Amino acid sequence: MKYDTLLSPLTLGRHRLRNRVVNSAHGEQWAAGGLLTDHHLAYYTRRAQGGAGMLITFGSAPVRPSASTANTVSLWDSRNEPRLTELATKVHAAGAIILAQASHRGPRERPAELDAVLQAPSPPTGADKLGYLGVPYVLSPEDIAGIVEDYARVAARLERVGYDGMQVTALGTHLIEQFWSPALNRREDRYGGSFANRMRFAEEVLTAVDAATGPDFLISFRLSSDPQTDLLGLGPDDMLTIAQHLDGLGMIDFFDVSGGSGANIETHTGVVPTDTFPVAPYSRLVRRMKEHLGVPVMMAGRILHPDHGEQALSNGTCDLVAMTRAMIADPDVVAKTEAGATGTIRPCIAINEGCRRVTLGRSLACSVNPEVAERDMAAPARIEAPRRLTVVGAGPAGLEAARVAAGRGFEVTVLERGDRIGGQMIDYCAMMQAPHLFDHIEWLARELDRLGVEVQLGTEVTSETLSRLDDDILFATGAETVLPPDIRGQSARYLTDVDILRGADTRRAASIVVYDAEGRQRGAMTAARLAEENRVPVTFVFPNDAPCEHLEPPNRSAIFRRLAAAEVAILPHHSLTTGDSGGLAFRDSWSDRRVAPEADLTVFAGYRQPVHLPGQGVRIGDCRAPRLLRNAVSEATRAALQM
Repeated sequence: MKYDTLLSPLTLGRHRLRNRVVNSAHGEQWAAGGLLTDHHLAYYTRRAQGGAGMLITFGSAPVRPSASTANTVSLWDSRNEPRLTELATKVHAAGAIILAQASHRGPRERPAELDAVLQAPSPPTGADKLGYLGVPYVLSPEDIAGIVEDYARVAARLERVGYDGMQVTALGTHLIEQFWSPALNRREDRYGGSFANRMRFAEEVLTAVDAATGPDFLISFRLSSDPQTDLLGLGPDDMLTIAQHLDGLGMIDFFDVSGGSGANIETHTGVVPTDTFPVAPYSRLVRRMKEHLGVPVMMAGRILHPDHGEQALSNGTCDLVAMTRAMIADPDVVAKTEAGATGTIRPCIAINEGCRRVTLGRSLACSVNPEVAERDMAAPARIEAPRRLTVVGAGPAGLEAARVAAGRGFEVTVLERGDRIGGQMIDYCAMMQAPHLFDHIEWLARELDRLGVEVQLGTEVTSETLSRLDDDILFATGAETVLPPDIRGQSARYLTDVDILRGADTRRAASIVVYDAEGRQRGAMTAARLAEENRVPVTFVFPNDAPCEHLEPPNRSAIFRRLAAAEVAILPHHSLTTGDSGGLAFRDSWSDRRVAPEADLTVFAGYRQPVHLPGQGVRIGDCRAPRLLRNAVSEATRAALQM
């Protein structure tokens, strides 16, 4: 595909963007007490150096102290000015323009301020699903005026430190969207009731920002094309009407449009769509907005490859594309596209395992690109003298270690006992019913071929094999899925989740129990699959308080829907034990009562043990300790850099 539109320039106000690719606002959770860090500067500068036309920094950066969280950049804090200036200077030097997203999340905030109170347009009712941590303080007209002034002060600061603009956001049911919502805003003063009144807060914010800044300062507005729920009383037609109304004010330079809302866990998934969504899921609605608005429109949401961006731009869906997760995985997406080397782009597989850690209050990471979380992995030094490295195992950890080591100048050989590369990713892709997740393995294979790494399949490695080698050794032999130790070898009534994936016959079971010791998606996916395929009662048992408790919240909703649709019975906070007769049982964590569900088949998920081979060498990934893809890739990179 040619990328003539994607790589073409665009004029916004008095600024000329070198291309149509945007790194949109997203949470990082790196701020130290609200202050910018070296990590922020390195991360955003790297994306500008990789070719992005525009960067919108930070995610929901607060405009006032009472709306601040500990790890989010505080735009209200003057102590950030020197770092903001430095970041703007670096981004400009790399050829991009830079904006910052500013917001007040209202009662969706998790304030860090001591004795802070949540703030909302109206008191909550039983219909509200925003996950309030308590009863919020209802903003007075004077409070609203103060927040408006805060937005203006932040805008003036951003212009003063060299930023090219500011983005005001309502997306995710932030405070502005709450004022729009007839369900959440039940005020009876000039800020509630009629459409004009519910728009007033947004209008005042935009007017204040415009008045506080000069003609060169860009104002962007981010909103949802479809909140995907009736909890807000706002649908796609309402959002289009709102966008047209705001456009008519003549202050907005471009709109940033995606979908979803912050109303509940399911609609919040739509804000950063997981791999259960199609590519560019909001295309139709974004195109409709573009047709009715007088300024450029940017589309965000699962635009993971230059092909997706070019198609959306060339068919008239939008004027700009946010390729944020694609640039988290590979900051050189644009540079590689310009060079005609799209096949070398490290693909984003959109599992939201690292980038959506922020929803758990943890810092930004990436499953396939460890330098996002650890800056010292970004520039591997070449070795001074030739060395040989043998990597045992061709799963994600082994392949990544081989790639990094070969890039440093090692002569690398990978030994794999199986007949294909990929390790546990083969089973994982089958479990998730998502073959595209293997894109990462295929990219690694291409990179190893480019770097001249020899991969020997069907090679059984023994201590004798290794003793003949005069190489550095890295063990990446992974882990195997097993039954719990206490019931090994007892009966064919016990299987693992991998046994199910590999075709174990479960047709004779009239009832099934799935026990999940891990708390992520393996057990839940297995329970849903068995209920769907066997159409028999399935009980899902786990020691946590809720299914998939350790899974990132945006990844839970699709699994919860499947469990509910398949009518899987849920039995939380029960741990594996033995019954009075020595058989299998589950113990309630709170009552100590033992339950022995009658089941023809019990399937265990989450029991994995490292595969150890004898020999001296560094052990990485699951053969050290079974964890996540992100851990395997990061540990492999680190080991290859330290050799």
